[in-house]
Amino acid sequence: MLKKLYLLGIGPGDPKYLTQEAKELIERLSLFLVPQKVGAKEELTEKRTSLLKRIKGSTHYEIIYLPFPEREKGSNYRESVKEWRLKKAQILKNALLKIDTEEAGFLIWGDPTIYDGHIDILKIIESELTIEWEVIPGLSSFQVLAAKGKLSLTELSTPLSFHTPRTLRKLKHIEHPVVVFLDNYETFNLFKKEPLQILWGAYVGTEDEVYVKGPLIDKAEEIKKARKNYKEKKGYLMEIYLLKPQNE
Repeated sequence: MLKKLYLLGIGPGDPKYLTQEAKELIERLSLFLVPQKVGAKEELTEKRTSLLKRIKGSTHYEIIYLPFPEREKGSNYRESVKEWRLKKAQILKNALLKIDTEEAGFLIWGDPTIYDGHIDILKIIESELTIEWEVIPGLSSFQVLAAKGKLSLTELSTPLSFHTPRTLRKLKHIEHPVVVFLDNYETFNLFKKEPLQILWGAYVGTEDEVYVKGPLIDKAEEIKKARKNYKEKKGYLMEIYLLKPQNE
């Protein structure tokens, strides 16, 4: 019976971004859980399995693929996410009940603590199963983004905020640096008249990574075209960007 599950942050995709802790854990474990993506996003499953092959080499190991559903779109975002997580919790729970090894690693893209629901999903499961679990932090794409752009995420005496499009569009002005995840609505357009610098990245930390950097008013259209082109080319878009007031 499974005694311990590791929520294992693997960074943005390339094995070079693995932490030493994550690498050593992958080397030690022999069983891994991987979300099974379908269609265009199947590549995200392949990148996880490729990472395992690079680290494990010829060492024997097993993979359990988790057929998580895509989230159904709904007018009530919070409720749809809660329902989606309950479905994923049931699928994960059923998989855990069938495991007969003592430890396993669940590969989480990026960092499990940042815009990822699996910590909450494990909390649902632990109310029904006796299981120990641990979170292994990973490098997040926003850190790689800033490093690639040679920009500091923070400035003297200013905060740093994290946003999704839903929270970003509630802002009247951007007064300090903000990191924005997965902006399907191109919300940056709302702030083109403000003196902002943008660093936008897609597929950050992979071999397909692409970046656009400069004044928002000059780069907004370029980013919109890049979003359209890459989404058509790959079938999905993983993006993140940083907005900073230019006078900082």
